[in-house]
Amino acid sequence: MKSKTFLLLLMMALFVMPGIASAQENDPDLPLKLNRNFGYGGLGKIQGRFTLEVETLENLSRVEFFVDEDLIASVEQAPFEYQFHTEDYSPGRHVFSAIGYTSDNLVLHSAQISRVLLTSEDAWAETRQMIIPILGVVGVVTLIGLVVPFLLGRKKDFKIGAYGLAGGAICPRCELPFSRHILAPNLLVGKLARCPHCGKWSIVPQATGKRLEEAEARFRAADSPLPVESPSEESLNRLLEESRFEE
Repeated sequence: MKSKTFLLLLMMALFVMPGIASAQENDPDLPLKLNRNFGYGGLGKIQGRFTLEVETLENLSRVEFFVDEDLIASVEQAPFEYQFHTEDYSPGRHVFSAIGYTSDNLVLHSAQISRVLLTSEDAWAETRQMIIPILGVVGVVTLIGLVVPFLLGRKKDFKIGAYGLAGGAICPRCELPFSRHILAPNLLVGKLARCPHCGKWSIVPQATGKRLEEAEARFRAADSPLPVESPSEESLNRLLEESRFEE
């Protein structure tokens, strides 16, 4: 009798334990996102207006939002989200989370999102610390883009058809073609470049093949010497006759 009871308990354990383990492993999570509406956000620090948002899952009927385990909102219909301003809470580190409830009595837990809430003054200070190095790098790159093409361009003669990786451009002043340097600053509508023909600085976009062909024709015409007309034999004889009567 005892052996039969032991076997029965063992069989129940073999069937029940895998079911419990499977339920724990497959327990669905609640996807929680923290979206910025307006304000500062960087390196785990935020300031301004933000929204806690939970992805709408099947049978999800209610979502509770928490800050530091304190309930701040309960939403019972989609979209399951809660908007807040960081000034509603004290500065410092806070933990955001959510719990969802389904119509079939499942309880879903989200991952925790930890952020440091800043005051507006601290956010401006953080922004300045990020912007100043970026502006310094942009300034150095711009200076390199201006100086290097100028120095290299002085040592290299223009060759028709040799426009390099940045492509060819047409000077808006002399309308002659030249190559844009790859390091020249890119200012959205074109690169800031110096024309090697007239020396004018301008922002020039990459020219099309047809426009370059037209500019190359102008360059050839300007570069070729004007033809010198040789005097005819009749003109020479007339000049010789006229010179005899001059005293």
